[in-house]
Amino acid sequence: MRSLSLAVVTVVAFAASCALSVPAVAGPPAQLAVARYVALGYDRGDRFVSEFEVREEVLPEEREALQRVRERIEQWGKYVIVVRPAQAELLIAVRKGRLVSVAGGAPVGGPSGGRMGGPVGLGPMAGAEISSPDDMLEVFDASGGSLLWRGMKPNGLSGSGPPLWESFQAEVAKAEKQRLPRQP
Repeated sequence: MRSLSLAVVTVVAFAASCALSVPAVAGPPAQLAVARYVALGYDRGDRFVSEFEVREEVLPEEREALQRVRERIEQWGKYVIVVRPAQAELLIAVRKGRLVSVAGGAPVGGPSGGRMGGPVGLGPMAGAEISSPDDMLEVFDASGGSLLWRGMKPNGLSGSGPPLWESFQAEVAKAEKQRLPRQP
C-alpha cells in the first residue's frame, strides 16, 4: 500500500512539474518583425507560385487580391517587394476562397509557317480543385519554406483594406513589440 501511495505521489508530482514547464502560447515569430524583403505570390496548395510565374490556374480574383496586398505593403513601407523569391526573406501568398474550381485547355502549337514538323505542345487539358470557402493569407520563411503565419476568413482578401492584411499587420506589430527590451 505504501509503495502504491509513493507511486501515485511521484506520478502526480511529475505531472505537475511537466505542466509548470509547458511554455505559454508562443507569440508571433520575430522574423515577421526583422525581415525586410518579401516576394508575393499564390498558394497553390502544394507550392508557392511567384506572382511573376503567372499561370492559368491563378484566378482573376486572386490576382486582384494580390494587387491589393501589394498596394498595402507599398503604403506601409515596412517591407520591400522583390521580384525573385530567392531574394526574399518572407514569401507572402494569397488564396481566394472557393469550394470548387474547374479548368480546361486544348493542344497548343502545330505546324509553323505552313510547313509540317513545327513545334507541338499540350496545354493543361483539364483540372479540378476543391478548396476552403475562406480566403487565406500566408507568410512563409523564404529560406526554409516553413509557415510563419496564416490567416483565414470569409472575404478576408476583399475590400481596399483587406481584413486578413490588417490581421497580419497586427501580428507584425506584436512581434515588433516583443522584440523591444522591457523596462524594469
